[in-house]
Amino acid sequence: MEYVVLACRVLVGTMFVASAASKLLSAASFRSFVTATRDMGVPAAIAPGVAVGVVAGECASAVLLALWPGGVAGFVVAGVLLVGFTAGIAGVLLRGKDQSCNCFGSTTAPIGPRHVVRNAALLAVVAAGLLCRTGGPGQTHWAGVLGAVLAGLVGAALVLSTDNLAELFTKGTAEVPEQRPAAAS
Repeated sequence: MEYVVLACRVLVGTMFVASAASKLLSAASFRSFVTATRDMGVPAAIAPGVAVGVVAGECASAVLLALWPGGVAGFVVAGVLLVGFTAGIAGVLLRGKDQSCNCFGSTTAPIGPRHVVRNAALLAVVAAGLLCRTGGPGQTHWAGVLGAVLAGLVGAALVLSTDNLAELFTKGTAEVPEQRPAAAS
């Protein structure tokens, strides 16, 4: 079970590091996130503070998942953030607004049900990380640790690519010219 917890810690921690980094990449990136926060229904007067709180929470969750024994505090912070994000996304969907997520940096992909599904999956990972904890560290094997870390990184890559994967699977395929056999000479 400790390998499951490790994979969950790596997945959620990596995802929040990437999310925070995308917002802190530049002043323009952060301003874009503040605008997206306001566009999601947060009053303009407090949107900058909420944006700072979100980034601080993402950083705190990642650090706690990496350093805190068992990662419990990091999973709790991640869970609170994900519930808040999901509520914000659901609000946008219920209002029928056409707005981009800005979850992992500036994107033109509009918020959709896939973002709710993604967050529900992440909440399941957080729950698994909390529920699979054991009483204490058992005997670990380097292959198990490596496998757990790789599984977490692959999971994080999939989460971070949600919009790209959705576009890949929902867009029509490009027309491929019909190939005709060459005429015999």
